[in-house]
Amino acid sequence: MSIVETWTGSAPATGLPLGWSVADTKGGDPITQIRLLETPPGWKLRLTEPGGEVRFKNVEPGANLLTAFAEDQRYLVWADTDGTERRDAMVQFTLGDLRSLAEGQVRAIPDPSGEPQTMTREEFRAYAAASC
Repeated sequence: MSIVETWTGSAPATGLPLGWSVADTKGGDPITQIRLLETPPGWKLRLTEPGGEVRFKNVEPGANLLTAFAEDQRYLVWADTDGTERRDAMVQFTLGDLRSLAEGQVRAIPDPSGEPQTMTREEFRAYAAASC
């Protein structure tokens, strides 16, 4: 599971956007839900170092670690479920997008070439099942 800030102006001083990424590197701690910016038990935080090198670490802050969401920023979140770093599911959002969700609603992109939409959790599950 990964999330990065999308650049709205000039690139950050480090050349890398703030980001957060976690993985079950041993494959023994499956989960069905994840809370963004929290590392699930048994998982490791993956940091991108200046220069683009990716390292897995236990929860240790890095120069480009996203630790909180900002009101004026857009984010891109995606899931890689098979370890290939292919984006199996992806959506952009702002805090305003999330605040507008009613109970039982999610933000998703049901069509890979489409735009993010608000839908019920049941609709999301139906789209997900049909895409497998």
